[in-house]
Amino acid sequence: MVTVPVVIVRINHGPVAIFSSKLDYALRALLDLASQPKGHTAQSREIAHRQEIPESYLNQLLVILRRAGLVRSIRGAAGGYTLGRDPSQLSVADVVEALHGDDLLGQIAPGVGGHASTLVVRELQRRLNSALHSEMARTTLASLSAEVDRMDEARSLMLGL
Repeated sequence: MVTVPVVIVRINHGPVAIFSSKLDYALRALLDLASQPKGHTAQSREIAHRQEIPESYLNQLLVILRRAGLVRSIRGAAGGYTLGRDPSQLSVADVVEALHGDDLLGQIAPGVGGHASTLVVRELQRRLNSALHSEMARTTLASLSAEVDRMDEARSLMLGL
């Protein structure tokens, strides 16, 4: 099982999840597909079971990911899902864009009037959007998959002691 950290920003009325469960599940499903041997497919029920994702929700996500070209569906007895492109060419930004559009923090509201505080807050939002997008764009499915492999190897070594 792959666990993806959730980034939370604290606001007056409680936490605001920047990392949605939709993104969490989609990345875990994509990592599952990336772990499959080349040329093999995985059925949604298998992915759902391995990743502990509700199957009906996973099926909805796979439709979105397929429409975005991030996964391919293969019909038939040996059918299932495969990645739509090489893991090194699939970034977290691609997944976020498929699921949420390109603004993770929402649209930047136009500044009203000439209040300096409004302009400062809008600039902060622009910088945060830019920083999040940069990190997501440089993080590929291949790099996440390599981290999973390292964690699995470390866990195996610890259990073998």
